[in-house]
Amino acid sequence: MTKDTTKIIRGFKDIYNDLEIKLLVDFETIISNISKQYGINELRPPILERTELFERSIGADTEIVNKEMYSFEDKNSESISLRPEGTVTCVRCVIENNLIYDRGIKRKKYWYYGPMFRRERPQKGRFRQFNQFGIEYFGFDDINSDLEVIMFGNRLFKKELGIKDATLHINSIGNTEDRKKYGDTIKSFLKKHTKILTEDQKKTLNRNPIRLLDAKSETLREILYELPNLIDMLSIKSRKRVDDLLERLNQSNIEYILDNSIVRGLDYYNDTVFEWKHKSLGSQDAICAGGRYDGLVNKIGKIDVPAVGFAVGVERVLLVLRESYKNTKENNIVVILNYAKKDSVKCLMKIEKLRDQFNKIVFYSTNSSSTLDKQYKQAEKINPNYILYFGDEEIQSDKYTIKTLKDGIKHEQISESELIEILKRINK
Repeated sequence: MTKDTTKIIRGFKDIYNDLEIKLLVDFETIISNISKQYGINELRPPILERTELFERSIGADTEIVNKEMYSFEDKNSESISLRPEGTVTCVRCVIENNLIYDRGIKRKKYWYYGPMFRRERPQKGRFRQFNQFGIEYFGFDDINSDLEVIMFGNRLFKKELGIKDATLHINSIGNTEDRKKYGDTIKSFLKKHTKILTEDQKKTLNRNPIRLLDAKSETLREILYELPNLIDMLSIKSRKRVDDLLERLNQSNIEYILDNSIVRGLDYYNDTVFEWKHKSLGSQDAICAGGRYDGLVNKIGKIDVPAVGFAVGVERVLLVLRESYKNTKENNIVVILNYAKKDSVKCLMKIEKLRDQFNKIVFYSTNSSSTLDKQYKQAEKINPNYILYFGDEEIQSDKYTIKTLKDGIKHEQISESELIEILKRINK
C-alpha cells in the first residue's frame, strides 16, 4: 500500500506559525546571550553518532537505547544512531578534540543547542524530534559549580523568560555505593509487593531499582513513600555535599523543593540531581533536568574528569511561554501598499532604503499587480501596526500617507523627512 508522501511522519512537526517561530528565535537569542555572560563556549556536535557510544554511556539495556533510539546500519554495515540526548555527544566531542584533558584536566564550560530524536509516544510537549539546549561544565568538582549551573537555570527561567512559577526540585543520589545500598533496600522492601508491578517495572527493579522512585504509577508511589528517603541513607561525604549545596541555595535566595523522587532517567548521574518543573504541563512537567556526572567521561574515554550540567526541553518551555507571548508587543510591522504602476521599481528601491535605516521594523510590501482594495484586505490579514501608501504620485512628489491601524489616525501628504521622524519613533 502506497502511503501519502504529503503527510508528515507521526511524532514529527512542521514549524511555520509566526508565534512559534518568534518564540524559538527569541529563545535562541536569550540562551546565546546568557551563555556569553557566564563565559560558556558553544559546541556543535553532529546529530549522528555510532550506536556503541550510547550503548556504553547510557546503557545497552536502557529503554532509550533499546526502544527509543533511531538506529540503522550504513553502507559500511556500521550501526549509527540519531542522537537521543546532548550530553553524551558533547562528552565524545570534548574527548576526541582534547578540549578537557591534555596532560591533565582542563576546566572548560560548553553549551549546545539542536535537535534530538527519540521514538517515544507523542504527547503534549513531547515529539520524536525535539530541540534541546544544555550546558556542561567539565573539570569542575567544587560545590560552587553545582550552584552556578543552578543559578544559570534560575536566571534563564525566572529572569530572562519570566517564568516566575517554575519550581526547582533537587535531590542527591549519592555515590555508586550509596545507590547500590539503597537499591538493595528497595528490592527487599518490594518483595512483598511484586504482584502490583508491571513487567517493565520488574525489569527496572532488577536493573536499576532507584528509577522506580520516579514511577508514574500512583499505587507504586504510595507504597514507596513508606521507604526512608535516599538522602537520609547517603555516605557522610555525599550528605555533606548536598547539605552544603542547599545552604548555598538558601544564601543565594533560590527557592527549592527537596524531592526524593528526583533520581534522573539516565544512569550516569551521581550526587546532585535536579529538575525545573512547571505545573501547567501535567504529569510531564519537567522543563529542565540535570546534575553531576563525574564518571561519564571515564566511561566513554577512560579519563577521569568531573562534570556537571543540565538540559532544557525547548518545546516544553515554549508551551509554557505561549500564552504570555500572545500578550506581548510584536515586532513593529509596516505594510506598504505598493500600487505604483510607472515607478514600481523606484517604489521597491525606496522600501530597501527604509530597511537600511530601520532594522527593527518589518516592512512588508504587498502585491503591486493587485488593486488597492485587494492590497488593503491583504494588509489587514497580516495585522500590521501601520500601513504606508506608495503610489506613482507619492514617488514623484515625495509626499506620503501613513495610517495607524490601532486608532485609525492618518498622516496625509507628509514629507519624506516627516515620514522618517514617524518611523524613528516606531523603530524602538
